[in-house]
Amino acid sequence: MALIRPVILSGGAGTRLWPLSTPDLPKQFAPLVGGDSLFVQALHRLAGQPGVSLPIVVTGSAHTHLVEAAAADSGVGIHLLIVEPEGRNTAPAALAAALSSDPADVLAILPSDHLIRDREGFTAAVIRSVEHSVEGSLVTFGIVPSRVETGYGHIEMGEPLSGVYRVRRFKEKPDRDEAERLTSDGSHVWNSGMFVVSAGGLLTEARRYCPEILDGVAAAMRAPVDGTVELGAEFLKVEKISLDHAILEKTEEAVVMPIDVGWDDVGSFEALWSVSEKDDEGNVTSGDTVLIDVEGSLVKATSRTVAVAGIGDVVVVETPDAVLVVPRNQSQMVRDLAERVEPD
Repeated sequence: MALIRPVILSGGAGTRLWPLSTPDLPKQFAPLVGGDSLFVQALHRLAGQPGVSLPIVVTGSAHTHLVEAAAADSGVGIHLLIVEPEGRNTAPAALAAALSSDPADVLAILPSDHLIRDREGFTAAVIRSVEHSVEGSLVTFGIVPSRVETGYGHIEMGEPLSGVYRVRRFKEKPDRDEAERLTSDGSHVWNSGMFVVSAGGLLTEARRYCPEILDGVAAAMRAPVDGTVELGAEFLKVEKISLDHAILEKTEEAVVMPIDVGWDDVGSFEALWSVSEKDDEGNVTSGDTVLIDVEGSLVKATSRTVAVAGIGDVVVVETPDAVLVVPRNQSQMVRDLAERVEPD
């Protein structure tokens, strides 16, 4: 079996979880679900499995200390740390990892801020995907829908192959009516943003569909120093674009593997509430909290007592720097609030 190289992308800001997630401490490094941060969970996800090598981590210059501290605490070594002077989305990050790898390596490209409850099931899916990537396919994982969801892009599955399907088309986040239709027709899965592809195969498709982006990333590459590649200023000129838009939506080699592994991108407080342990009233609490006649809510205190009474289905988050109160079913509004409070 080809060598599997995890590539952990850790450049996201997580603004929909403000003020728990901030520019200085993005959500992947904050203790949100369980004891370990999502980043540490990502480090452990494939670690120690047969044929799996140490990971490449791609992150921003402001967060290298968080990556290094988390890796030290986790006990999982890092093969290479690639440092972006500024995030340019997932396509440039993935191409930097591919340029840093042996062309025969199979890259498991994984965001660092996702929750996967079934680690064994996910590992098995990655191993199954290797044969397809070695044959030249770009494998994306599609999450079997568990509910009607407007917050995720969808993938329409086409011709069935051996354990995978041709990608017929990618769909942007749907409205409610379309999401209900996509969920019920049995031919659509959620777009997880996780990929398995050989380094050489990814570069071949990049030369075909986004050569300017590949050339820009290649110009920014530098020789590693003590296990770290500091991308040069040329990287700032590279287009900000996702791997989906740059390559997957254009290539004829894209296939999708449906998986059901307890996945969530924990991209909002609604999602965080749904994946967290609840009390008898459906509340998720942490820190010094006092609740009276409250149900279906998420209440977090980090530096002082937070008292809530007589309401339901709300999010109340307190940190030393800010307090957030929002209806739980409108937690997508948090990004707008974060941009007003902490503008770029």
